Amino acid sequence: DPAFGPLLATGMPSTIRVEEIVWGGVGYEGIPALDDAPMLPAAEATYLRPGDAVFGIVVDGDARAYPLRILDWHEMANDTVGGVPVALAYCTLCGSGIAYDRRATGGRVFDFGSSGLLMRSNKLMVDRQTRTLWDQLSGRPVLGPLIDGPEIRLRVLPSVVTTWSEWRRRHPDTQVLSLETGYQRPYDPGAAYADYFASPETMFPVRPTPRMPPKTRIFGLELGDVARAYSIRDLTRRNLVQDLVGDRSVVLVAPRDPIRVDGRSVRTRLRVRYRAGAEVRAYAAGVERFERVERKAEGDVLVDATGGRWRVEEGALVGPAGRRLPRIAGVQAYWFAWALHHPETEVYEAGG
Repeated sequence: DPAFGPLLATGMPSTIRVEEIVWGGVGYEGIPALDDAPMLPAAEATYLRPGDAVFGIVVDGDARAYPLRILDWHEMANDTVGGVPVALAYCTLCGSGIAYDRRATGGRVFDFGSSGLLMRSNKLMVDRQTRTLWDQLSGRPVLGPLIDGPEIRLRVLPSVVTTWSEWRRRHPDTQVLSLETGYQRPYDPGAAYADYFASPETMFPVRPTPRMPPKTRIFGLELGDVARAYSIRDLTRRNLVQDLVGDRSVVLVAPRDPIRVDGRSVRTRLRVRYRAGAEVRAYAAGVERFERVERKAEGDVLVDATGGRWRVEEGALVGPAGRRLPRIAGVQAYWFAWALHHPETEVYEAGG
């Protein structure tokens, strides 16, 4: 593809070892991004099943759901949510979907696509304004014209992986992606990557990452200079984890079992079962100590050490007298991707 030439021109400024870049098997934007894709009210999204996995985002009261069965085929959605330009960057190979504010340093707004190139089995995004390559997991430009300018990093917005039924219960006024994307794809659960999601192997070689099997699903937090990883299994077994990340007290809420997908691979036509992550939210805990999470029909509640009750909301924990503890944006990913990007990461030990 001649479009790769300008991306990898000799002498292009870089913050990475360019020899680590590999071809992902598709052309430039060969995996087409969704740009302002049509949305449906929840009641009209009859194609969705209650257990279908979705990415959920709320910005200024505007709730949006992006089913993984659609995003598996597109891996990028440029949208505007609550008046904020958003990029939902989804790397199927490293199991991570991250919502970014597309407004960067100086207020410049970028549109993103998939370059067709990888590094450490992680997609390299490309912005269409400058054709700079960006690291999907960090939201930073890594190769191209933007490297010579002011330091840029996209802000991560809180998002969650959950089931359609649970997201709709919490947000009955949500909008959700329509199947009328403008592309002809078999948007069935697991059709694109069921075999890969169910396999313990990576598609492209990566360096060894001790401490956990490479495709263990984790939830990662990066606060200041400290990165910390939590296995999804530990979080969903305990439902509530209070911890320190550096010197900051955080509370992680994972009230439901991992999401199980029963899909059929387009490639093999075999039915494949796999897990698609779990519903996890993290909040700044401050001086509060939390004891348990209660699942209620009207919404989940955390109970603190004094018996105070805190509503689990998308933007914050809302407690007695309207007190608020803000949400902290985290990342779900396979362990290998997180560990290779954060080689000094701490790992939460459930028995510790």
